[in-house]
Amino acid sequence: MYPTTKHPLRRVLAAALTSVAQVAVAGADQPEDLNALPIEQLLNLEIITASKFAQKISEAPSSVSVITADDIRRFGYRSLADILRSVRGVYVTDDRNYSYVGTRGSGRPGDFNTRLLILVDGSRLNDMVYDQGAAGNEFPIDISLVERVEFVPGPGSAIYGSSAFFGVVNVITKSGAAFQGTTASAGAASAATRQARLATGFARASGIDLLLGASWLERKGRDLYFPEYDDAAHHFGVARKLDHDLYKRAFAKLSWGSFAASAYIGRRTKGVPTASYGQQFNDPRSRTIDEYASASVSWQAALSATLEVHAGINLRSYRYQGTYIYVPDSATVNMDKAESRSTSTELRLLSTAFRNHKLIAGAELANDHKRMMINYDLAPYASYLFSDHPKRRAGVYLQDEFRMGERVILNAGLRHDHDPEGGGASNPRIALIVKAAAHSTVKALYGTAYRSPNAYERYYATSTGFKLNPTLKPEHIKTYELIGEYFPSENFRASASLFQYRFTDLIALSTDQLDCRLIQSNIDSARSKGAELEAEWLRDNGATLKTSISLQYAKNGASGEWLSNSPRQLFKLNYARPLWRDTLHSALEYQFTSRRRTAAGGHVGGFGLVNVTVLGHALGKRLELSASVYNLLDKHYADSASEEHYDNSSPARYLNAIGQDGRALRLQASYTF
Repeated sequence: MYPTTKHPLRRVLAAALTSVAQVAVAGADQPEDLNALPIEQLLNLEIITASKFAQKISEAPSSVSVITADDIRRFGYRSLADILRSVRGVYVTDDRNYSYVGTRGSGRPGDFNTRLLILVDGSRLNDMVYDQGAAGNEFPIDISLVERVEFVPGPGSAIYGSSAFFGVVNVITKSGAAFQGTTASAGAASAATRQARLATGFARASGIDLLLGASWLERKGRDLYFPEYDDAAHHFGVARKLDHDLYKRAFAKLSWGSFAASAYIGRRTKGVPTASYGQQFNDPRSRTIDEYASASVSWQAALSATLEVHAGINLRSYRYQGTYIYVPDSATVNMDKAESRSTSTELRLLSTAFRNHKLIAGAELANDHKRMMINYDLAPYASYLFSDHPKRRAGVYLQDEFRMGERVILNAGLRHDHDPEGGGASNPRIALIVKAAAHSTVKALYGTAYRSPNAYERYYATSTGFKLNPTLKPEHIKTYELIGEYFPSENFRASASLFQYRFTDLIALSTDQLDCRLIQSNIDSARSKGAELEAEWLRDNGATLKTSISLQYAKNGASGEWLSNSPRQLFKLNYARPLWRDTLHSALEYQFTSRRRTAAGGHVGGFGLVNVTVLGHALGKRLELSASVYNLLDKHYADSASEEHYDNSSPARYLNAIGQDGRALRLQASYTF
C-alpha cells in the first residue's frame, strides 16, 4: 500500500479543539439556513433541476438530494467529488488524476463522467471533446461559492438531452447578498498543501447583486508506491513527488432585475504518477492540464400572470494538454492536446394558463465550433493525430405537471434531439406522484435517456496506442423506479427507493487482444437493480443525523458477469451537533463501500472511512476556524484502475488498483471584513 504520514491522532484532535475553543466567543445569530429548518419544511423546499422550474422537492419527478452550503462547511468538503460522496447511492473513484462518479452500481473508471451531466447554475459544464463532467479539483468553481448542489438521479434526457444518463448534478452558486462584504481565507493541509481564497459580494436596493471570487491551491504531494511496478529498474515501484496538484480559479456573477450574467475560468495542472497510457514510470515530466472557461447571459420575466419566458446564451471553452513520456531516458516528449468551443442558446416558456396544468416548452440550439484533438512528439517533431469535427445540435422539449386533484400529480415530458453524428433521439419521462396519506408520498417513475458518442470516442486514433471503431453507436438506458417518502413528524423523515436500469450499447474503453491497442466499443447490454433507504433526524438541540444504505447489483446483460468497479453495498452516516452554544460545532461522517471487481479482473476490498470536522466562530462570527481529519482511522484502501493504467515495459504491466490517501489533516481560517 501507499506510505502515509502518521499523525499522533489524540494530539491533533486536542490541538484542533483547543485552538478553536480558545478564540470562540458568543456572536450574533446567523441567518436561518436550510439545515436549521424542520424536515417538514425541507420537504417543501423548492428545487429547480428536476424540471427546470421551481417545484417542491416532495413533488419532483425523482428522489432528489440537496447538499447545502452549511453541509459543505460543517463536514469540511473540499471538492465537488467530496460533496457527491455524501449522497446516497453515489461513489467516487480516484485514479490520482481525475475523479469518476458512479451511481447505483454503474461507474466504470476512466469514463470521464460522460454519463453524468454537470450543470453550473443550469448551464452545461461537460466539454464537447471528451464530454467530461469535472468533479475533482479540475472543477472550475471554488466550493466556498456554492449555495447548494442538487442531484437528480436517473435519466434526465427528457429535459436535458444527451449525457443526462445516470443523473444530473446542478451546482447552484451563491449570490452577492450571501456575502455582503469581503471574505479572505487561508488553509494548510497534509501532503504540503496550501490554499487561499478571496470573495466579495453585495446587494443594493436598486436590485443589483454582484459576487466576485478567486482561489488558489498548491499541493506538493507524497511519494506513492505501486506494487505492479516494483523492480530495481523502476525505483522499486515508488513514484516520487508526482502526485502534485495546482489550480487557479476566478468567478463573477451579476444579476439586475430580469437579467443575469456569470463567468468563470479555472486552470488545473496535475502530475500523473501512474504511468498511464504506456508511459515511462516515475518521470517527473508527466502531467495533465485542464482549463474550463464560460460566460452566460440570461433574461427571465413574466409576460403575463400565467406566462413566463426564459432566454439565455452560453459560451464555453475547454482546453486539455497532456505531457507524456514514452521512451526511457529520452528527450522526446509526446504532447496530447484537445480544445472545444461551443455556443448554445435556449428559449423556454412556462405556462399556468390551463387549470391544474403547469406546462414548460423549450428549444435549444448549439454550435460546437471546435472539437479539435492533436497528438505529436517534440524534438524531433512527429505528428500522429489531427482531428477537428465541428457540429451543430438541436433539441426541443415539452413537459406537463398535471394536478389530478389534491393528492395526485402526473408529470409527463418528452424531448427530441438531433445531431448529424448520432441522428435523432426521442426520450420520454413519466412520473405519477401520489400523496397516499397525511404523512406519506409514493412516486412511480419511468424514463429513458441516451448518450451520443463524443469526439474522443469517435475520432481519437493513433498509429500505436488507439484505434478507431467506425461502428460506434449511441448508448441508451431505460429505467423504472418506485419511491416512498414518510415524514410522521417535523423532525424525522424516511425514504425508500426500488430501481431497475437497463442499458444497451454501453460504450467502454477496452484492449483489443489481437493487437493490444485501446479501442472504444459498445458492450452488448447491462442491467442494474437495487434499493436505497435513507432516514434523517433533527434534534431540538441543533444536532442532525442522516444515514442511508444502498443495495445494488449491476451485471453484463449478455454474460451475467458482475460489472467492474461496481460495489454492491454502500452505507453512509452524517452526524453534526453544536459543542458550545452557537460558536463551536462538530461533524462526523462515515462512508462504507463494499468490495469491487477491477477492470484487470482482480478485486479491491471493501472499506469504511471516518472523517471529522470541528468548526468555530469568533469576533462576532467574523472569524471562522475549522480543522478536519480525513480517513481518521488511517484505513488502507484502493480504487479500481482502468484500462489506460499500464507502463511502457515489454510486456506492459497493468495496474489492478490504485491506493488512496491515508489519514490527512486540513486547517483553515476565514475572516469577513
